[in-house]
Amino acid sequence: MLTAIAVVLVSACAKPPPTIPAVQSKPVTRPSPPKKGVVSAISLTTLFELHQAGRVLAVDARPGFVYAFGHLPGAVNWPRASVDSALSLHEAELKRAVAADRVIVVYCTDAACPDAASVAQRISTLGYPVSILEGGFAAWKEADLPTE
Repeated sequence: MLTAIAVVLVSACAKPPPTIPAVQSKPVTRPSPPKKGVVSAISLTTLFELHQAGRVLAVDARPGFVYAFGHLPGAVNWPRASVDSALSLHEAELKRAVAADRVIVVYCTDAACPDAASVAQRISTLGYPVSILEGGFAAWKEADLPTE
């Protein structure tokens, strides 16, 4: 009887699983690419599925010192203040991502941060399809997803 009570207590105190569902075996659908000069939004769930499938180029638009405190696994840091030089240095990376059918997603601290929109708009004007993560890095962290 005591063992059964202990199991119930341990089960009741366990941390709930992340709110993002496990990756399923179904194919991941790519969001409709925006037209040149147009930026779309991407949900956390969709980004997570694409990220798990290796089909995303994540761009962190926050300043480098903030990026160093934590970011999406594999994300590249292209701060708004230096986006023009970053784009010229990494345009080949953008081309490879599009050629490999990877989605370019820009994120910032949270929904109120304007940096993601600025960086995404700059990428989009070069003709690349780009999306902004709804809720930004705060939504990713709140969902208890992995970071680097």
